[in-house]
Amino acid sequence: MYLSKVVVGSHDSYEQHQAIWTLFGGTPGRTRDHLFRVEARDSGQCTLLLQSSTLPESSDDARVLISKEFYPGVSEESHYKFKLVGYPTKCLSQGKKVVEIKDSGEQVEWLQRKLSGANIQVTAMEELMVKSKKIFNSRFVCFEGILQVHDPEQIERALVMGVGRKKHAGAGLLSLARIS
Repeated sequence: MYLSKVVVGSHDSYEQHQAIWTLFGGTPGRTRDHLFRVEARDSGQCTLLLQSSTLPESSDDARVLISKEFYPGVSEESHYKFKLVGYPTKCLSQGKKVVEIKDSGEQVEWLQRKLSGANIQVTAMEELMVKSKKIFNSRFVCFEGILQVHDPEQIERALVMGVGRKKHAGAGLLSLARIS
């Protein structure tokens, strides 16, 4: 897997999604195997953290500043700092209607369900409204905190596959940093 720092010329989540796809132009028919999140917004552009299974290459729509290979080796009972921009939702009417979770306590419960392979302590939360021309605006939540791993396979799956909905719009990328 690769972690990359990428600059795109848009604040719109749909346009960011489209720009990210151009970084992998040499693979037609490719399925999405990347996750990203906005790390910084400047006038007219955004800096993104991109995780992908293949090495991205700069395009006209997105510039790769740096890429490095990484291996998500997670150890049982180890402690990690984490960061996740998520889209907390719940299903109503037996899964037919999906709604955003707005209550902060319910948002933390959602995160604990999604990362049930670890004990989680959320130390900071920030709500972000994410704009999109293509779809309606969404309420994302940036979670930060500490987690202790009990099921390494489940947490590695969350690292690779992402957490929750709206991965195409910049949600779902879980980042871990081991606490020594």
